[in-house]
Amino acid sequence: MKTTPRFVFRLALSLLALAAGALPVAGWAAPEPPIVAFDRFITESNPVCQFGRAAECVALAWGFADADGNEGLSLEELQAIRADLEVWAIWRQADLAPQERSGIAMGLWLVDTVGLDYLHAVYDGDADGLLSRAELLADVQLDERPIGAVLLDPAAVDHAAIGRRLGVPPEVLDRLPLDQAQ
Repeated sequence: MKTTPRFVFRLALSLLALAAGALPVAGWAAPEPPIVAFDRFITESNPVCQFGRAAECVALAWGFADADGNEGLSLEELQAIRADLEVWAIWRQADLAPQERSGIAMGLWLVDTVGLDYLHAVYDGDADGLLSRAELLADVQLDERPIGAVLLDPAAVDHAAIGRRLGVPPEVLDRLPLDQAQ
């Protein structure tokens, strides 16, 4: 992962706010540290994402990730989520099952190997600098099942299309041990 000034700032802000636990100026509310906000998001979205419809989970995740509320995900917003996920996973590692830790590590490794900037570019179909939900989910067919079941279903995820975007044979994607997380 390339360490950006924004990542360092967010990490420092998170650590300072967690340590201080106080308001920076009387009468002003301290901004919620990113790690706390991410942890709250995970806690609140877990029941919906685990048992609810995939579209409901995507809507919650989108609302969290789209920091500026413009209905599109910028590369900067995706970088912030990626950084927050890594910090959160380290912070919560003792609470995560081995399969969860492995899944997060594999996901971060794949994103870092391919490059978040490249992934953003290949999914930004209209080249406006923002990913819409339709662009992000272009290779996934959401249905009434929970998001985990959808993403593990080869009939719901177009591995060939993802492979074409990434420049890898779809057989490589088919071999990833994603179903071991269940």
